[in-house]
Amino acid sequence: MVVKAIIEKVENESDDAQIKTPLLAGYDKPDRIGFKGKSGEGYVPDIVLSRHDRTEFYCVELDEDLPVNKWRLFSLYTMKENGSLNIVAPEDNLSHVREVLNENNINARILYFS
Repeated sequence: MVVKAIIEKVENESDDAQIKTPLLAGYDKPDRIGFKGKSGEGYVPDIVLSRHDRTEFYCVELDEDLPVNKWRLFSLYTMKENGSLNIVAPEDNLSHVREVLNENNINARILYFS
């Protein structure tokens, strides 16, 4: 439901965005992103939004167990692609997400819902 809401918002705001997600039918699946030299390891973003030479990743995190290594990788990748990482989490987890990002020096924008 959260992924669908994000995609609908993007589609309403932009006609030229390329959207990929493995979570909804009708969209291409994004590529697995991995660390160089570690074949087979990696992560698939929940949403990849590409437009005007910018790449944005969205990670929807519903649990308190947060994937720091995935966030670190996606943050580095999106910076290289002139983009950004967006962490989407419930409002109840907002302070925990912010704390984990700060402790691990991960550059990401936090979006929350209630």
